[in-house]
Amino acid sequence: MENRSVLFGFFEDCWKNGTVLTVEMRKAVEKGRITQAEYDEITENERGNAYPDQE
Repeated sequence: MENRSVLFGFFEDCWKNGTVLTVEMRKAVEKGRITQAEYDEITENERGNAYPDQE
């Protein structure tokens, strides 16, 4: 099992559901909640459509 940030699963699920915006994901990296590598891994997948992204 890989060593992941505590909030990786949360942000991954939110991305899949579309309940987190790209800008919020970037902010999570800036604040150290997830790593840049985790951000890249999560965002390479298709984002859900619960809310429209603002990008």
